[in-house]
Amino acid sequence: MMIFCGLVWIWTVAFIVAWPWDKSDIWKPEFRVVAVCEKDETCGVAYGELAAARTSGLLKTLNLPDNAGDVMEKDGWLQWKKIDGGLIEAKASSWHFQTIIRYKVEDEQPILVEYQDVNVKAFYFGIAAALFSLFGIYLRKFRR
Repeated sequence: MMIFCGLVWIWTVAFIVAWPWDKSDIWKPEFRVVAVCEKDETCGVAYGELAAARTSGLLKTLNLPDNAGDVMEKDGWLQWKKIDGGLIEAKASSWHFQTIIRYKVEDEQPILVEYQDVNVKAFYFGIAAALFSLFGIYLRKFRR
């Protein structure tokens, strides 16, 4: 059982690392954008709620003063860092999902460059690959 758990962990991490990036400029409304909100605190705002946050005064600016940081939100962690080329990489994650978006800000508007949306499928694939690996280890006994 311990071997199986180890294989599930190894395969799941491998699938998360190898998960493909989608190079698209189409935002999903639930993507979190890092912003400076009330009281000059950093917060995350869903892309679909940006206009409402601006009109209500909740959102001050999308230009971040810090190079990196994180904030705990209701559904998980939101971490960000500025990377080469003026891009911002924001990662929203919890125990069952991880969404990384790379975007730039032009004229107070976020422009999506690419994103990686990893969900529980990576874990399911890890379980299947671990079962397959365990089956291969078991069959190896009969090679003699």
